Amino acid sequence: MPTANLPFLALLRGINVGGQNVISKAELVRCFEDLGYAGVRTYIQSGNVLFLAGETRVAELTRAIEKRLTERLGQSVRAVVFPRARYRTAVRAAPARWGRDDDRKHNALFTLRGTTPRRAVAQLPALKGDIESLAIGPGVVFWSISKEHQTRTTWMKVAASPVYQQVTVRNHRTVFRLLELLEELDASLL
Repeated sequence: MPTANLPFLALLRGINVGGQNVISKAELVRCFEDLGYAGVRTYIQSGNVLFLAGETRVAELTRAIEKRLTERLGQSVRAVVFPRARYRTAVRAAPARWGRDDDRKHNALFTLRGTTPRRAVAQLPALKGDIESLAIGPGVVFWSISKEHQTRTTWMKVAASPVYQQVTVRNHRTVFRLLELLEELDASLL
């Protein structure tokens, strides 16, 4: 078993959403512990897992997690895995008003292996600039839409588009809270 000493975040796509890929928090933690990871903690029920691992290759961690969860659930599970520093860099790349502008909804689309933020954005219909905006960061697209006009936004069409299968989405509260939890996990190692 590897020495657990580096903090990571796994963002799982489609876990416990709409009655699909249902797994309890306790069982999700066990799946990660079975892989040899320590300090495993989940945040809310939608596939956010913080953990410590000795393995530093993100591709290897991602493959192991996807394989274990796919075996457990009997359906394909995809994941985006971030080392603490890379997640912090991604979140800090958000526009200054992202998550802080109360008249807008803010979502982050984290790209899965095989795509990039630029490729994901290229697959989207043209944005309606007066009621929505987006910015690209490392491994993520930050999207803000008008709450008042949300039914008119391009965002409303994303779930039905092919690009939706290439990302996992989190709202701004979750994005910021996960950064706090990841920093706390890292501080616990000192």
